[in-house]
Amino acid sequence: MKQRLGVVAYALEHGLKGASRRFGLDRKTVRAWVRRWRAAGGTGLLPRYPTNRPTRLPDEVVRCIEHARRDLRYGAPRTQIWLRRVHKRTVSIATIQRTFRKLGLPRLARGRARTPKPRQLTLFEKPHPGDSVQVDVKVVKIAGQKAFQYTALDDCTRLRVLRLYRRQNQVSSLEFFAELRKAFPFPIRQLQNDNGSEFPLAFSLSVQEAGIRHRYIRPRRPQQNGKVERSHRIDSEEFWSQREFPTFTAAAAALPEWERVYNFDRFSMALHGLTPAEKLATRCPAETAA
Repeated sequence: MKQRLGVVAYALEHGLKGASRRFGLDRKTVRAWVRRWRAAGGTGLLPRYPTNRPTRLPDEVVRCIEHARRDLRYGAPRTQIWLRRVHKRTVSIATIQRTFRKLGLPRLARGRARTPKPRQLTLFEKPHPGDSVQVDVKVVKIAGQKAFQYTALDDCTRLRVLRLYRRQNQVSSLEFFAELRKAFPFPIRQLQNDNGSEFPLAFSLSVQEAGIRHRYIRPRRPQQNGKVERSHRIDSEEFWSQREFPTFTAAAAALPEWERVYNFDRFSMALHGLTPAEKLATRCPAETAA
């Protein structure tokens, strides 16, 4: 308002044309300010911007943003990539956040607070698919009963193999090892897992007999299997917490579809917006085409 008062004072002394040239304003704007000052004094120069300006986003884009948060549970960065890749729309993260607030959408629920750990300065990634495959087991509840999701994740591409078992033991581990060898479209050169009782010496020998190096991670160092551990958190947030299964059979039948979505449809922020299948295509296109 102080600046506008200065413009009005100059206009009263030098005229509308002079004030327009001096301050680089349209003559109509200067005239309106002078008229408002004469009618109401200084208070007449208060800005009259609307409290909520109409959004410039098309309605279909706003509906997509609402769907991304409400149904897909995406944050703003993932929503931005999703809009660009799926709907061919480019929207800034700030605009997406502002749209979330205007729609009154709740913030994403945070998981339990984790104990702060020393910052990991360098993230390592194997250069070729199959150089290292991380294996881990996730305990899930189905109709009040425990079940065990075995997961294998390729360090380079984040491609995964998921299978559900009723028991967590050596037999299940060996069955899963046979499954992942058939499922991955590239040869496995190293397999690593924790020191759980489901991965005994017999399991390690079976892996080595198949011509694959086997590595146990250090005890109480889950960060050495960090990629597969992180993928289990995604399973909890986007699969197991979003569905209820009446029986083990129903859950086991649904898991392959989630594996397909993770590998081929769900873009990964760790892969700069690519899906695991797309990352695999950049490393070994012949195997992807096959």
